[in-house]
Amino acid sequence: MRKTLSRIWAFSQKRHGAMLRALGFAFLRSVFGAFQLYAIMLTVGVLTGQTNAGNALPQVALCTGACVVGNFAASYLEQTAVMHTGFYMAADKRIELGGLLRQLPLGFFTSSSVGRITATLTTTLSGLETASVMTMVGIVSGLFNTVALFVFMLFLDLPLGLLAGAGMLVYIVVIGWQMALSHKNAPDLQAAQTRLADAALTFLQGIKVTKAFSVKNGDTALNEAIEGSRAANLRLTDRSMPSQFAAGLVIAGFESAILLTSVAGGAEAGHTVILLIFSFMVYSTLAQAGSMLSMIGMLESAISEVEELAQTPPLKTASQLRPLQDSGVEFDHVSFSYGSTEVLHDISLTIQPGTVTAIIGPSGSGKTTLCELVPRFHDVTRGAIRIGGVDLRELPEKELMAQVSMVFQQTYLFEDTVLNNIRIGRPEATENEVMAAARAAQCHSFIMALPQGYNTLIGEGGSTLSGGEKQRISIARAILKDAPIIILDEATSALDAENEREVLSAIAELTKNKTVIMIAHRLHTVQKADRIAALENGQLVQSGTPAELLEQEGIYRRFIEEKKSSIGWRLKNS
Repeated sequence: MRKTLSRIWAFSQKRHGAMLRALGFAFLRSVFGAFQLYAIMLTVGVLTGQTNAGNALPQVALCTGACVVGNFAASYLEQTAVMHTGFYMAADKRIELGGLLRQLPLGFFTSSSVGRITATLTTTLSGLETASVMTMVGIVSGLFNTVALFVFMLFLDLPLGLLAGAGMLVYIVVIGWQMALSHKNAPDLQAAQTRLADAALTFLQGIKVTKAFSVKNGDTALNEAIEGSRAANLRLTDRSMPSQFAAGLVIAGFESAILLTSVAGGAEAGHTVILLIFSFMVYSTLAQAGSMLSMIGMLESAISEVEELAQTPPLKTASQLRPLQDSGVEFDHVSFSYGSTEVLHDISLTIQPGTVTAIIGPSGSGKTTLCELVPRFHDVTRGAIRIGGVDLRELPEKELMAQVSMVFQQTYLFEDTVLNNIRIGRPEATENEVMAAARAAQCHSFIMALPQGYNTLIGEGGSTLSGGEKQRISIARAILKDAPIIILDEATSALDAENEREVLSAIAELTKNKTVIMIAHRLHTVQKADRIAALENGQLVQSGTPAELLEQEGIYRRFIEEKKSSIGWRLKNS
């Protein structure tokens, strides 16, 4: 218990002040509760004839009023502080994790890790923001009230106080059993919830394919995850029920024992009533703390999941700026592995500043992976990549990102305005600068035709735009950024002829006087390159100018021959 409470305290980081306020208001609520106890004692005295009613009535009224008003105010302030601490604590952690995720290599974001990250940032942190602080305040205040009432009982009647203390010890043993069960089974439930979030995300991402192809059992994985979550919840409930019933029996048994002992002892009626009320309140506050203690295992598991993600090591970057000689890119004996599988093998390639280099090769040869190494989406396994003579690992992240712009084959637009989607390239850009970039990217006309022009809200992923329109907005981003190195990943491969013309015109504007690395399958695009690098099975098998490689037997020559032969294809009428 102490370890978990310490972890919650550490987890709250900048919100320690708010948590201390919540604990302070809980203590204040207990103080106002003491007024209630005093009023009860006076009332019992009046009913048993031990206290003068005339003298007691004003005191009872005053104590009751103070209890009602003070308890309401303290409870309100306590709950406000608890909610404030929980929500801001979770917000702090989400922002912290968001900053970390930006620094992680792209290879970290596999399909399984994305589901786990989603579950951590949503389900897990949502549970912690509502339960962690409330649990800590509930346990601390519950135990404090229990001990205070127990000490008072000892002064009123030592034997009955000791009997109540014995019941408290037995109850704590039972709660310890319940906590052990929670610690043991909570990780399984946490894992089941993570699998459910992962399955739900995968199902929603693939819903178009499932519906378009009428895939039978397309929701099998989701149903299995739902069943797994249900089973894990039921397992935890079934295994904790005996301890919960045992805890209730302990309280009922010792309350009955105190009642019988009081009656058998022949104590005065007033004294007996007060003792019984105090004993019931002792066990009531103890049960409050016990109900919170039963959540310890789940909180421990949730905090561990968040901390595991938070402790993921980011890419190491330099902090000191290094002057770059130019915008040239050098691959020096570069090898790269996905896990234990090496996909790029000892590649050495020099790309001169201001030139266009086309990367060609069959599918799966490593073209995209090679390009993703330049902006450090992954780190090389062996060798080095240099920009302007400086190793990428010796460049601060901000400096590296300022050197490179990328236009991906699959363009992603955010659910925001067109203006803000283009402005991602340079957030401080003025509206006129954004429009100038859009004109250069051949997208100003269609943007102005949208309902609110540049202020039109784009659906998530750019779902309200065509593929060519999304690609041109992506190019406008890159033009606005104006980085000296441009990476094009098959930017026109999925476009029709009309959109391809527009995009090629935009690319021509983007790549003026830039160092360009492009993956392309189009004949006219490849032939315009200054140099060509041909990959096969993760190895650089050819490198040179188009004219040089055309004279050699190899991938480029076969590529040219295949493309030229396909130009004359026609469909015959049957």
